[in-house]
Amino acid sequence: MAHESGLACVLGTMKPFTAALAALIVLAAAVPAGAQIAAARPLPPILNVTGQGSVDRAPDRVVVTFTITTNDDNATRATSANNAAYATLAAKLGGLGLSGAAVRTTSYNVNYNLRPPKPDPAYAVRYGYIVTRSVRVTSDRTDQAGAIVDAGVASGITEVGSIAFTLRDPRAAQRAALAAAVADADAQARTIAEAAHVRIVRIANISSNTYPVGPRPLSVIGRTASMASVQQVPTEVQPSDLTVNATVSFSYEIAP
Repeated sequence: MAHESGLACVLGTMKPFTAALAALIVLAAAVPAGAQIAAARPLPPILNVTGQGSVDRAPDRVVVTFTITTNDDNATRATSANNAAYATLAAKLGGLGLSGAAVRTTSYNVNYNLRPPKPDPAYAVRYGYIVTRSVRVTSDRTDQAGAIVDAGVASGITEVGSIAFTLRDPRAAQRAALAAAVADADAQARTIAEAAHVRIVRIANISSNTYPVGPRPLSVIGRTASMASVQQVPTEVQPSDLTVNATVSFSYEIAP
């Protein structure tokens, strides 16, 4: 009886162990053989290269910004003077074939600056109602840049804020720069692989970055309405080419 009782005790302690072993066998069987092999397989060697590309394009659009500032102790007279200067500007730009969407008011502000009892003559400060209008003029003829500036000065504008040259279709230039960057990366990878006596199996990863083609501004030109009377020689502004850059990073799987 004692022998049977001891055997039963041993069998009872083996049941949990047997159950755990059976569970491990079931889990191992549930994992596909291919997955087990893939987990044990080392990662393939990778060759990383970065290609750079750039293209130069002649700008085909010019953007000129103006500021018209007027002031008066009377708000109506201040706004009327500003409106008159803008109307003159619009008329002169219309003579250049620029109207509608080509001439836009980008901001318009009316502020009041109280005149002090004794204004400091060392500072040219506007007092009363001050009206400030910002105007953006866009032309698809870059050779009109100087004529646009002259039209603004002749209209009594207060300031030429900037003259910037850009592209109507910047994405076309970006695509060309990307293509050049890809060609550069491919040439680098082939040169390195040949020198290292390895072969390129496939492309494992690609990432790219293009730099936006922003307008290239020229130096800001400050002018006052009084300069219109001495403006005799037409203004000429010659644009320079725009450079568009792109970078492409490639990861290649290689083998002996």
